[in-house]
Amino acid sequence: MASRMKYRPMLDSFVPYEWEPSTEEIAVKIGIKPGRILRLDTNTSPVPPVKLLSQVGGRLHRVPINYYPDTSYSALREAISEYTGLTADSIIPTNGADEAIDIICKIFLETGYEAIASTPTYSFFRIATELQGGRFVAVPRREDFSDNVESILSSINSQTRLIFLCSPNNPTGNITSIEWIEKICRESDVAVVVDEAYYEFAGKTAASLVEKYGNLMIVRTLSKAFGLAGARIGYIIASSETVKLLNKARPPNSLGVINIELGVLALKRRKYMHELVKLINSERQRLFEKLSKLDGIRVYPSEANFLLIKFIDSPADKVYEHLLKEGIVVRNLVASPHTTGCLRVTIGTRRQNQRFLNALLGIIGEENNEDAHG
Repeated sequence: MASRMKYRPMLDSFVPYEWEPSTEEIAVKIGIKPGRILRLDTNTSPVPPVKLLSQVGGRLHRVPINYYPDTSYSALREAISEYTGLTADSIIPTNGADEAIDIICKIFLETGYEAIASTPTYSFFRIATELQGGRFVAVPRREDFSDNVESILSSINSQTRLIFLCSPNNPTGNITSIEWIEKICRESDVAVVVDEAYYEFAGKTAASLVEKYGNLMIVRTLSKAFGLAGARIGYIIASSETVKLLNKARPPNSLGVINIELGVLALKRRKYMHELVKLINSERQRLFEKLSKLDGIRVYPSEANFLLIKFIDSPADKVYEHLLKEGIVVRNLVASPHTTGCLRVTIGTRRQNQRFLNALLGIIGEENNEDAHG
């Protein structure tokens, strides 16, 4: 027998990312067909960009798949530049927002350094920090889930190298105001990362501050509002000087030529995205209003494509399991002390949302609540 391989000791106690099970795995587990599974747990688009895929399909024979992509991603950077109104020199395309976060952590963190995050928030901030040997410092949000800016600033010390903010925040759905972001950038010499994965649903961004503050980096993705989660296209916005620094840790070919083609077309032909955002925001408000009328739950206001729901009278674990038995998958967040009793629900189409709502009403005993139907 071969001797045991040596690896980093920290991995023995490391808590990895919690992978979502596949639709097929869930279908087998609960004994129904995969087509009956409704995924409201991943914050992705409820409908694929069919026209965009057809357009790319018509171009595939011209895509130089036998060559590596342009390492500078110039076509995609220009498309993002046109979309954001910022120069191409301030943009780094990445393989999804997660690679963007990973690149940033590689630049700023190593053993002995710290990253601060306003929690609860996206779990990958902690994971990317700890994998670089850094210490993750969680600063609890206020009771309404707003950022405790004073506590964030007072947590900075000589070992602090990164501050993570998420706006709109996952899983709470609220934004970090531009004023607060600017205050943190202005009053510290620490790199500040604002994850704007859900920017399009809120329409509020700190991107205009990147040239003013060299320590500010914005991370975005085409996974959510553009419906391209499977294509893995993200990007970083930063000052041109910060971009030069970040490029030192960027892999040369992590985006494929077909992904680049998809991204360029999606950014140039944004009608689908705008229509989807309008639909999701309308449905989010409708679902929020109906859920708000129910006894025994609290639904938090959101500017993203999901809602956080706290169950006061019913155990959230049991609600989750009952929904799962009906083929409806939501995100169970009860294990986190910050979101005890909470489930996160992705906004789908009107039909999908009504299926979720009807199932929930049956579970919590509100079948006769006329205000929540229709």
